[in-house]
Amino acid sequence: MNAAAERTQPGTRALQGAPRRRERSSGGSVIIECALTLVPLLALVFAFADFALMLFRWSTIQNAVREGCRYAITFQSSGTLGQDASIAQVVQQYAMGVVRADDSPQHIFVDYYSPTNLTTPIQSGGNIPGNVVQVSVQNVSWAWIAPLSGSFAGNGLYTTTPFALSVYSSDMLGGYPAGVNSVQR
Repeated sequence: MNAAAERTQPGTRALQGAPRRRERSSGGSVIIECALTLVPLLALVFAFADFALMLFRWSTIQNAVREGCRYAITFQSSGTLGQDASIAQVVQQYAMGVVRADDSPQHIFVDYYSPTNLTTPIQSGGNIPGNVVQVSVQNVSWAWIAPLSGSFAGNGLYTTTPFALSVYSSDMLGGYPAGVNSVQR
């Protein structure tokens, strides 16, 4: 083989030297490019996980409050508990440990309203047919897991203020069950 043919053949010694020099000099830039790509990618993944967990918690509380309201309109009570405590137990049962009936401060609320005045709750004796029952879970704190999921304060400083979840469900109370004339609140 002549010298001109050796120079044009791939894999010859003359052509192999240049790429090896480029590979050695690009080693540091690969690490920098990896860091500049991986950090935002991980932040995005953690943000998705954080928002998904928050939505799961909100959805769980919403379902628990809805089930408590369904229980309330039937005028049921469990054992020696009054209707309000029974409703709170049902909410706790469906909340999967997110809220409890004996939390301090209280998170589960049961209020009764007159259909003509939906702004002021009836203090006592409101659980009669025709009134509106509102079951709610209020001020359940959600602290963000990933720090990038928090919010920024007006002055540009980062804050990790927890997010407060409040969920409401209401319905009109139906008639008393057969043979029942009143239900203890």
